[in-house]
Amino acid sequence: MNYGIIDADSHVNEPGDVWVTRVPASMKDKVPKVVDLPDGKLAWSYMDGKRIRPIGMEAAAGLDVTQYDPTGTPKSLLRSGSWDPKARIADMEADMISAQVIYPGVALTGAASYSDDRDIQTACVRAYNDWLLDEFCAYAPDRLIGLPILPSTGVDDVVVEWRRVAEMGARGVIIASYPNGGNEPSPEDERFWSEIADWEYPVHIHFGFFGGVNRGVPASTPRPNGVHPTVTFLNRFGMGVFKPIADIIHDGLFERHPKLKVVAVETGIGWIPFYLETLDDNFLRHRWQSGVHLKRMPSEYFKEHIWATFVTDPIGLDTRHRYNIDRIMWSTDYPHVQTDWPNSQRFIFYELKGIPDDERRKILRDTAASLYRLDGGG
Repeated sequence: MNYGIIDADSHVNEPGDVWVTRVPASMKDKVPKVVDLPDGKLAWSYMDGKRIRPIGMEAAAGLDVTQYDPTGTPKSLLRSGSWDPKARIADMEADMISAQVIYPGVALTGAASYSDDRDIQTACVRAYNDWLLDEFCAYAPDRLIGLPILPSTGVDDVVVEWRRVAEMGARGVIIASYPNGGNEPSPEDERFWSEIADWEYPVHIHFGFFGGVNRGVPASTPRPNGVHPTVTFLNRFGMGVFKPIADIIHDGLFERHPKLKVVAVETGIGWIPFYLETLDDNFLRHRWQSGVHLKRMPSEYFKEHIWATFVTDPIGLDTRHRYNIDRIMWSTDYPHVQTDWPNSQRFIFYELKGIPDDERRKILRDTAASLYRLDGGG
């Protein structure tokens, strides 16, 4: 198809039965499920009800800012485009979006965030990926570009699931931890990187890694001072990728695998020029004693191998040439709280005003089309 605007980061809110209907009977009581809250809102229930996560800020499309509620969005205000592909296409049409790259909702933090059982985690990962690729995205595969998530249960499981979803036609994968399943790199990770290195599609890190049960997810109740932790969580976006990106570069991953592509998702781009300077300065100062041995400056690997998405970032756009104009992709974050849906065109007009047409096309379409090989791109 002839693409117009491509949204490089949007989300689903998984159907409430996405896991209970797809895992073995022995696991049905242990996997996440949607439950009703007393106030007419909905929540995800984890670990036999020991953890409740309201469906709120991730279901805010179309709401006025005064309606945002981290304790839950009323069922009457939830947009079915979050989980129904037909409704999703209608919402994309309303926002004048040709295609969307699709990330998870509650599954985004990885199965380790809602279970500490390996079998449950891997079953949940497979179930989500099956629903995403075989049901949701299959409705319009040229417009709904679903990215499956890989397990956080060790390299063996990661490799098995990557091979499976690659055969299913995935155009990229998401990792919520290092391939070994932890928050620190390990030599065993190389088994995954060497497998995926020549794949034509990228690996995605969505604002960072998540380290096990309940980590990386904001608490569902306000602090004693009345401030809800979600606002702090939102202000951390971007920072979560600092460590994994530094680890990947310092490890020489891009030297060993020059075709490898990594996307830093929903991080914004304004931090990148500062980060590039920091990477290079620390490398020059500390390479003698740090054990980091690179043939090029760290910033060079970043600019070549790492893409980034943003929702709104005037400073990042002003400094875009300190990064790489061919690695920047715009996104809506639909249906999460950061989205401007259905008014994205107004945002595009004002925030990209003054940017040359050829660069606008790259940011809004061409770079994503090339990265995901849409319409012959890449």
